[in-house]
Amino acid sequence: MFFSQNSISTWPGFIRKVRGCQEKLLIRLDEFPDSILVTGCQRSGGTMLARMITKSEGMINYRFGKDDELDAALILSGVVPHMPHGRYCFQTTYLNECYPEYFEHPVHRIVWSLRNPHSVIYSMIYNWKNFALNEVFLTCGYSQMDHVDRVRFQRFGIFGIPRIRRAAYAFNGKVRQLFELRRGYPADQVAVLEYDQLIHEKARLLPKLYEFIGLPYKQEYAAPINQLSLSKKDKLNPEEKQLIELVCMPVYESALRELTIK
Repeated sequence: MFFSQNSISTWPGFIRKVRGCQEKLLIRLDEFPDSILVTGCQRSGGTMLARMITKSEGMINYRFGKDDELDAALILSGVVPHMPHGRYCFQTTYLNECYPEYFEHPVHRIVWSLRNPHSVIYSMIYNWKNFALNEVFLTCGYSQMDHVDRVRFQRFGIFGIPRIRRAAYAFNGKVRQLFELRRGYPADQVAVLEYDQLIHEKARLLPKLYEFIGLPYKQEYAAPINQLSLSKKDKLNPEEKQLIELVCMPVYESALRELTIK
């Protein structure tokens, strides 16, 4: 059954009315041939990449609400009507624990944006409210907890786990999905790039990205990419940095070995 485009306008509404009520979130994906799916851990530059690609010549801008990733989720899950009429780029970071659905649609191209955990976790704990953080933690990070935090969770619930630890576990769980994606999806259909490296070397890396997605590259596409967000990791206090180094850096360093655009 279709919802009107205005009936679900927030992620809590999507979680309640869609994720919690139907099995598949990419049910309409194959109606959009050769789509580009931008994903990665949340707060890793996926929105910027998806918007840049969507605004490129030859792509369709399908946005109808305030959040283009939510618009993509509503279209692909089949809860709002949309008639395909060209080539699309969808940000699919929201899949979280439903990421195995990618394997059911191997004819599309996936762009995974990897970013250092210091910047990602800073953004999660200082720019997000509890709903967003808890959603990613519960769907991706819960299984990553160590024994001590599992005991805390059992005794005190989710708020027994400090926000930074919830964010660190969420990062690890999300990034570990990349390893399975690289093993199970056609190798020539997955591109992995490091966000901060892209910011510093956009003139060299963006043409490679556009070659992968099969679009002609124009220099003006790089204009929205700037270095304003690179200082986030420097705002963490020493204790926060130490925890991230211990918990997340091994996973991040393993993910760096998966880079295909470098």
